[in-house]
Amino acid sequence: MSAIAGMTGIVMATLLLGAIALLVVGVRARRDGGSGAVVTTALIVAAGYAVLSAIGAIIALLAVLLQNPVGITVPVQEFWPQLPAGAEVGGTTATRAGGGFSSADLLIADLSLGARLCWAIALALGWLVPGAVAALIAVGCLRLRAGRPFAPLLERMTMLTAVVVLVGGLLAEVLGDIAGSMAAQEALAWTSAAWTGDLADPSVLLPQPGFRIDVPLWPVGAGFGLAALATVFRHGRQLQRDSEGLV
Repeated sequence: MSAIAGMTGIVMATLLLGAIALLVVGVRARRDGGSGAVVTTALIVAAGYAVLSAIGAIIALLAVLLQNPVGITVPVQEFWPQLPAGAEVGGTTATRAGGGFSSADLLIADLSLGARLCWAIALALGWLVPGAVAALIAVGCLRLRAGRPFAPLLERMTMLTAVVVLVGGLLAEVLGDIAGSMAAQEALAWTSAAWTGDLADPSVLLPQPGFRIDVPLWPVGAGFGLAALATVFRHGRQLQRDSEGLV
């Protein structure tokens, strides 16, 4: 899940920065009497992204639950295959001094229902979490177009999105790692083997299942960032009321 989490974190950071920039540009455009073309464009893009995220989440969920085999990332104990005795390779310009791979992307048939459910939810959340931020941006654009950039609805939705990002981002990573660890155990934890020839131990050719659960930090940062943005909206609404009372 590290690759998925990394991409989700990048998308989340981009959307969050875009939301803040949009707020500044939109408020300035309203104050200066701008046409609001930037806000309109952002509204279309954000709404489209939110819809595509919802569709992608449904497709990812159904694909994992209904397809066989299932593509999944599994952790393994650090592994590098050993060449048979007497075998040599040439042509490389560098020499591996140590190390190996600790994860693998596999197609696994007959995966258990529990592993499928965890993996399906993780992939769906990977779509829905950025989609929630995109939906927030779309609502913010609508409020800006209506001349109410600090509406109570936007504050509440921002705080709700903060919770979705925090909880959903953490669950996506943890459930994905649990699913991968379960799949590794089911597919790689062999208990018997038979072979012919001079091979002394087949374990040198097969990786052993690993177990890994990583807790990402980006959902925490993004969630608190959105919570802070909700606070900005609340103070902005109060300042707007005070300024209207002076007119």
